[in-house]
Amino acid sequence: MFKKKPQIKNLSPLRSSDRRKLADQIIADYKVHVPTLQEIDPAAVAAEGQASISNPTPALSSVRTSLVPETCLSARFTTHAGPSSTLVSGTVYVGAHPGQEERILWIQYGKDARLYPTVYTLWHNPGIVPLLHTPDFVVEKLRSGADLMTPGLVGGPPWPENAKEGSVIAVAGLEKLSVPIWVGICKIDVSSLGRVQGSKGAAVEGVHWEGDEIWNWSQTGSGGRAPPERIEDWEPAVESVKEGVRELNVDDNDEDDAHEEGGVALEPSDDAVQHGAEANGSNGVHEDAAEPEHEPSTAEVDEAFVKAFIYAIYNAKQDSDPPHYGMDFPLQPSFVVANMIQPHLRFQNQHYTIKKTSWKNTKKFIKHLDKTALVKSKDRNGGETVILDIDFDDEQIRTFTPYKLPKPKTTSTSTNGSAQATHGSGDPSLGQKLTLQTVYRASSKLVPDLIPSKTTFYTSSQISAFLKKYIENNPSLTTGTSSPRFVKLDSFIANNILSSNSSASDTRTLAIGEIARDALLKRILEDSHLCLPHWLLLRNGQTYDADNPDPSLKPKSGPPPHVNIVLEKRTGTKVVTRISGLELFGINPHLLGPELQKKCAGSASVGQLVGGKPGMMEVLVQGDHSDVVEKEVGRRGVDKRWAIVDDKTKKKKK
Repeated sequence: MFKKKPQIKNLSPLRSSDRRKLADQIIADYKVHVPTLQEIDPAAVAAEGQASISNPTPALSSVRTSLVPETCLSARFTTHAGPSSTLVSGTVYVGAHPGQEERILWIQYGKDARLYPTVYTLWHNPGIVPLLHTPDFVVEKLRSGADLMTPGLVGGPPWPENAKEGSVIAVAGLEKLSVPIWVGICKIDVSSLGRVQGSKGAAVEGVHWEGDEIWNWSQTGSGGRAPPERIEDWEPAVESVKEGVRELNVDDNDEDDAHEEGGVALEPSDDAVQHGAEANGSNGVHEDAAEPEHEPSTAEVDEAFVKAFIYAIYNAKQDSDPPHYGMDFPLQPSFVVANMIQPHLRFQNQHYTIKKTSWKNTKKFIKHLDKTALVKSKDRNGGETVILDIDFDDEQIRTFTPYKLPKPKTTSTSTNGSAQATHGSGDPSLGQKLTLQTVYRASSKLVPDLIPSKTTFYTSSQISAFLKKYIENNPSLTTGTSSPRFVKLDSFIANNILSSNSSASDTRTLAIGEIARDALLKRILEDSHLCLPHWLLLRNGQTYDADNPDPSLKPKSGPPPHVNIVLEKRTGTKVVTRISGLELFGINPHLLGPELQKKCAGSASVGQLVGGKPGMMEVLVQGDHSDVVEKEVGRRGVDKRWAIVDDKTKKKKK
């Protein structure tokens, strides 16, 4: 919630009575245990009688101080949160635990009177909320503002019995099991869940986490405090999950479809990345391959992937010339899967995917090929592993025997005879013809002497025709000029056009007393005080007629639209590609997302564009796939000039 920095007003101290009420409210809401006198000193109870059991004890004061320190301050705050950047207001409570600097300890916002603890409070008050666990790579996704999905829960069943719908919970990673670093609200009854593998939907909605602006706040501006390595009093809450955690192989899930920026992860396709270059050469026979009668073992899937890779190299040697046989090195992982592995797999079903192999992801698969000396690989682009070279004379390739390949997926043939994949036929933006046209609205300085109306939009050719007509109607402008290309300056040109901008070039022109015709036209079109530019996006042969404008075509002011393709690093080394600005070109992000997922052979998600207008979506793809994105939006009519690539992974020059 606090990805954006909140505006916190002046802090003011809490009165002692208000502090006690606040602490008592927290004790009641979170059912914080306050030790009784019998628990503290049974001998005193025996001496004073049973009536003393329920009397207030010094422990209550200690618990209050631990939750809400005596020097606690409060302040109102406002921030924008959520996919729609909704304005949120509330109160923060700031205090300092012994020996530590002041931090925000509690948050209250909206109409909800409940107070939410920050990680600083949880580190100092173990056990006040249920503690859930998730793999560390999921924690990194949570830090980006995503919700915790049900399949991301580990360590149960059983789950903490207090983790019910609407309750506040804490989340810790597997590296530091006893250190909560994320706070959220249960959206479902987690306590009643069984096994979560295969489940769908969000389990916990995020409120605050280690690394957000609330964690980062301090009066001295020193930034957030790093979490401790372990918290002993939280240890009892994690004993039940340690055994399950030991068996969890986090590395096998490093490419799972996690939810980024609140986006919805796209379901992986069983036949992902079927398209690409035609890789079944003359030696491959497209016949129905017999489906396996049983689910293959991991070793069988491994062998199928290696054989498919070798088959691709074998075909390349048959169809192209040495030394590289038509391959453009380095080979990206997405290219290896989409164009080499998938088209050459003996079986095309849900059992033969990279997740079913012993490597689990393409990076480890390429590393395995490197170990066998079949390829030479290298880690590049933020940890992505590429193939630099292939040993085309390897024994496995020379002795390879082609096998029958399954028939390609059903295709539909277009009028020009080219085959198009059926998955793309449902996207109306595919094959559309787009044209960006600039039109101008004249200012009152040009009306009516040069241009007839200041409410009508004109093209540059129309304005050129108006200027030509003006010159023809005033023969004195062309008499006695140094060249037929020049015109003299009359009072209208000098006062209404050249005087609108007191630049040095205009001053020189006024002194000379004449100006070239093309320079005069350029001067009119490029000065926004004379002609305000607007843009139109014309689809599939549309034209704009200024005399009889189409009501559906409304020129828009400002710079022309463009597709933003941003490359940036996430979680330290991993590179992601973010694509936005698609809607203005008639491209549906929810249709493009699955297509990019298949083309790039990686996970993709679609979510609200951060900082954008409500409804403006953003597609996020794992890895550097700017070339693939440019090609795909190009297929949808977006010219390369309208696609802007911003590579934030490169170091800025000093």
